[in-house]
Amino acid sequence: MFEFFVADFNTPFAIALGSVLILGLFEGLGLLVGLSIMSLFDQFSPFEMEVDVELDATVTSGGLTSVVGWLYLNKLPLLVWLVLFLSTFAIAGYSFNYLNLNWFTLALPSFVASIFAIFTAMFMTRLIGKPLAKLMPKNETSAVSANSFTGLVAKITIGKATQHSPAEAVLTDQFNQKHYVLVAPETSDETFEQSQQVVLVEKREKCWLAVKFNA
Repeated sequence: MFEFFVADFNTPFAIALGSVLILGLFEGLGLLVGLSIMSLFDQFSPFEMEVDVELDATVTSGGLTSVVGWLYLNKLPLLVWLVLFLSTFAIAGYSFNYLNLNWFTLALPSFVASIFAIFTAMFMTRLIGKPLAKLMPKNETSAVSANSFTGLVAKITIGKATQHSPAEAVLTDQFNQKHYVLVAPETSDETFEQSQQVVLVEKREKCWLAVKFNA
């Protein structure tokens, strides 16, 4: 059975399954040191989460927005969505090849099974993602528009922040949910040390600009 899982025609699915295990391992280790991989994924996600909308609503916008909405990319934390997609991709691919070998005793090229697995994963991700988005705790919607973090106080958790070298910080939103973000001083002559409190003032592409918090 092990030979089947690591066979050449199953390489894409072995990589997907391995990626899920690695993501889970990093998330677990990150939580032990106060770093949430899930929060960092959401920080750099190009997809803005929608939380105050009806999940059953029909997507009326076109183009990429329709695809993102259909796949629930904007309804789930990016890490959760990625694990869901990779898992269903791997399961679909392995199942396709297993049944193919048992029924036809023929191993098809990996790209054939991959095409089938991608489309299956898309449908399964939507099918599972829809109820999962409803089951997510309401305070998980703290991954709302990151612009809502403006003016919140954050605490440097790891490293030393300079204008060209952001450091990680943790903040608590209005739902009392923690978020981990990267912050950098607003001015070049300022630095933030570990455990120092700062105020988020402006969101940039890669990090937040902040100023020292004066209690």
